[in-house]
Amino acid sequence: MIKISEAENHMGGGASDEGGDAVLVRASGVAAADSDPTSATAAIGVTYRFDAETWLDRWGDNHNHVVAVSAGEQSRSAAAVTQSRSVSKGGSGPSGPSGDPMQVEAGIVETVPSASDVGAAGAAVHEYLAEWEEYGPTVYVDSLAEIVDATDAEVTFRFLHALVARAQDADARVVASLGDGLPAHVEETFVPLFDEVR
Repeated sequence: MIKISEAENHMGGGASDEGGDAVLVRASGVAAADSDPTSATAAIGVTYRFDAETWLDRWGDNHNHVVAVSAGEQSRSAAAVTQSRSVSKGGSGPSGPSGDPMQVEAGIVETVPSASDVGAAGAAVHEYLAEWEEYGPTVYVDSLAEIVDATDAEVTFRFLHALVARAQDADARVVASLGDGLPAHVEETFVPLFDEVR
């Protein structure tokens, strides 16, 4: 986990003392959620870097409104996963593009089998943003470098642009980590989409 003061670089956009509505994490090896100064009451993770259960484990017992949209994962722990329509305590949630979400001990897993299918990942996120709008969700994206590897820089830019716009419409936040290995000119194409860079 990094200290905010070590990584802050305010861009002067819509950022506040609690962090911007769209935050780009440049620090190497840092997960998006680990650099967020706010406490998300609802978290939607788009993960290319971690398996879903690893991403969900960071939230501990707070899994009423936590989902991992895991791209390129068939479900690495399929034996531990059960199909369920009861995705949050006391109610039902949206079903993602692959059908019913999977309930695991730590939260909800939506799998997108093809890492290059950013449309399916985006559709799953949009459903949860609509369903959980009253909770002020934060969308965490780990990592942009791996999305670029699975697609290309242009597709990743369009995915991010749509995600940030949809999150703003839902009064939600987006925190995305760059990951490692992106050329500087590719990193710079993503910066204008964000209020704050850390």
